[in-house]
Amino acid sequence: MADIAEIPLVEVGRGGAIALFEAQAERAAALVDTALSSHALLPLAARLADRVSRRWLERQRNPYRDEIAHIAQRLSRRGAYFLNIVYEWACSTSAAPDPDGNGVRLIRVLDWGLTGIGRYVVVARHQTTHGPLYNVTWPGFVGTLTAMAPGRFAAAINQAPRMPILGPRWLDEALSRVHLLSLSNAVPAAHLLRQVCEEAADYQSAVAMLMDRSRSLAMPALFCLSGVKPTESCVIEAIARERRLHRGADRDNLTIGVANDWLSSDLKGAPRPHALDWERMAPRENNRVRREAICALQGGAFSGTRDLEAPVLNSHTVLVAAANAARGEMLVEALDPVPGHGPVPHVVARRIVQHQ
Repeated sequence: MADIAEIPLVEVGRGGAIALFEAQAERAAALVDTALSSHALLPLAARLADRVSRRWLERQRNPYRDEIAHIAQRLSRRGAYFLNIVYEWACSTSAAPDPDGNGVRLIRVLDWGLTGIGRYVVVARHQTTHGPLYNVTWPGFVGTLTAMAPGRFAAAINQAPRMPILGPRWLDEALSRVHLLSLSNAVPAAHLLRQVCEEAADYQSAVAMLMDRSRSLAMPALFCLSGVKPTESCVIEAIARERRLHRGADRDNLTIGVANDWLSSDLKGAPRPHALDWERMAPRENNRVRREAICALQGGAFSGTRDLEAPVLNSHTVLVAAANAARGEMLVEALDPVPGHGPVPHVVARRIVQHQ
């Protein structure tokens, strides 16, 4: 097996996604090519979806549409718009007081069905009004999925359950995209989390921004936050303008976790099956097992991927991270399939961030 590389740490200052792209343009181009080659129909989908996605972002007056336009022009290939609003990942995330007694630890496992993209992960260090922000991302992607703001909070997004419309999965997914195109004043979850990471002064401000019902989400999402005090952790369920807040302070051992199913029993939705692998397990059971497993990891030291078992670790896993905002420390591991080593991906790159 190849040696483990070091994930790049890219200084972008206040230049946002454009500065990251310009610093890693070749990596961004290779990422798009790899992502679109992971399925035979994706190049055609990108050709059609790029135009639709661009028009939708313009109609919403999305604050990051100019960044995406710049990246799309510089890439000279289809996919920049499409890949910036595609919403097809699964995750397992938990937050709890760090076992060493200092701060709160967020553990996050990100699964994405675009094979081979783990090798392109970077950590971008941004400067904000409230201090530095470490964004675990891909060059060319303008949103935020996993991030740590030292002294403030750490945050991650999980994909929410599929909203039932007519029943069959493929039909509901298609209809939900049609509905998305009809929305006005809606923001993608990854764009909202970026705004929160850039603008929120502390954990309480971040929670307030995510709970703001004046902001309508384009698609349902699950946000997980950890602050700097033992009681500062939560999961926020978001559907359009509706919000539900679940606090770690109200849970056993101050530990809260989520996979891709609601914590609220009364919310409608079909749990996402994206993390299902070779095991014969119903989606809801799979989500329960992943949620309990990611919470159990909070009971002791966490060394990264080697501490994970199926189904938390599965054939779609591309990223594993652990962050403690109080200490300004973050472990990031990027994963990809390794030929000849089975369906479970392996760590191909790693980075330990220790903010001074």
